[in-house]
Amino acid sequence: MAVMLAAGVTACSSSNDANNAKNEVTTSGVAQQWQLTMIDQQAISAEGSPTLNVNKDMEVNGYTGCNRYFGKAELDNNRFKIDRMASTKMACAENAMALEQTMSQVLGQWSDASVRNNTLLLSNDAHTLVFTPVNSSKATDDPLLKSPAVNSRFNKGEKY
Repeated sequence: MAVMLAAGVTACSSSNDANNAKNEVTTSGVAQQWQLTMIDQQAISAEGSPTLNVNKDMEVNGYTGCNRYFGKAELDNNRFKIDRMASTKMACAENAMALEQTMSQVLGQWSDASVRNNTLLLSNDAHTLVFTPVNSSKATDDPLLKSPAVNSRFNKGEKY
C-alpha cells in the first residue's frame, strides 16, 4: 500500500512538473513584436493600436496608443513587468490617455503572464491585456478568449 501511495505521489508530481514546464513563460516565448488586441475582454481597434516589442535580451519598447515607451522587462515565475519604464510625454485625447494609463499600469507592475495559442496574456488585479503577434489574427478569433459581449467601446472613444 505504501509503495502504491509513493508511486502515485511521484506520478502526480511528475505530471505537475511536466505541466509547469509546458506552461512556463520563457524569454524566447515573449521575445517578439506584439500588438494589443483586447483589454478586459473588450476588443480594440487594430489601427494604431498599442504595441509591445520584446527582444531576446528582454529590452522592450512600444506604443501605448499615445506615447512611445521603453525599458527592460523581467520574467519571474510566469510574472512579467517592465522595470523602470520610461516614455515620451505627449498629451492625447482622453480615451487614448486612459488606454495608455491602463497599459502602463499593467506593464509597469508585476503581472501574471501566459503564452497560449500564439497569444500573450498579461493580467493583474485590475486589468487583463491580450497581445497577438504583429501581422497575426486577432485574439477575438480565439473562442476561449471571447467575452459573451465583446464590443468595440474602445473604437468609439468611450471610457473603460
